[in-house]
Amino acid sequence: MDIIFFAAIAFYIFFKLNKQLGKIDEEEKNQIQIKIAQKREELAAVQQQISADQKRQKEKIVGTKSTIDEAKNLTEEKIFAALDEATKQNLFPILQRCKISAEFFLNGAKSAFEMVIKAFSGADLTTLKFLLSEKIYQGFEAAVDQRKSSEQTLVTNLISIEKAEIISAMMLENFASIAVKFSSKQINYIIDKDGKIIEGKKDQISEISDVWTFKKDLTSSNPNWAISSTS
Repeated sequence: MDIIFFAAIAFYIFFKLNKQLGKIDEEEKNQIQIKIAQKREELAAVQQQISADQKRQKEKIVGTKSTIDEAKNLTEEKIFAALDEATKQNLFPILQRCKISAEFFLNGAKSAFEMVIKAFSGADLTTLKFLLSEKIYQGFEAAVDQRKSSEQTLVTNLISIEKAEIISAMMLENFASIAVKFSSKQINYIIDKDGKIIEGKKDQISEISDVWTFKKDLTSSNPNWAISSTS
């Protein structure tokens, strides 16, 4: 920005000096012409500097993009390296048809995991219906209704998702399913209508392993994956 500013000043001075040439005597004209020549050299130097800076900035952007791409490729290779051959062969065409990477899928799966845990604890049936398949939603709905009828509240604090890994993948006709194992740290306890803890502890951190299966109709334009089972 500074270089462009100084270039603008140099151009302005050059323009003003040119306008004065017709209004002064020969000696002053020679002095101004010398100054004009100097300003031309200064302006050319500034333009060269701008070009060099633009080139460096472009190289920096390209280099950064290349580094990001390399990191993504390494992450993808690491995910696939942990899979058995059958899962690899099934997973790759699924991801290709969905036009997503394994890393992208896992990030989405982790977000869905967090949302479902929070929604189930908060009795948010709208969110659960959006994320779950119809069959599994009915089970979650029944559990929420049971808590409400008993005037109990489930409190869940998802401290962290330690790991999320794909453990299997398969495709049956146009339906794809991918199973993900989540390892998380949570605090879970249930309180009654008076706020008394009747199950669990506020300060007890549990390490929990879950296997959730995500299912999608690959012919559908809907990009969302529904959670079809949890265990």
